[in-house]
Amino acid sequence: MRVVQGIGLAAVLLALPALRADDLKSGPEKRTGGPFDIKAVTGEGKGKTFCYV
Repeated sequence: MRVVQGIGLAAVLLALPALRADDLKSGPEKRTGGPFDIKAVTGEGKGKTFCYV
């Protein structure tokens, strides 16, 4: 009987964090403000500036 109670208690303890967890959000909440320039420091484009949107 104690084994069954122990298993039940373990199941409840493992479920508690999942019940009160907030929704996960990935990445930034705000977007960048338009295009930005990147200066290449390696490779074929070394020294050139590239514009990313």
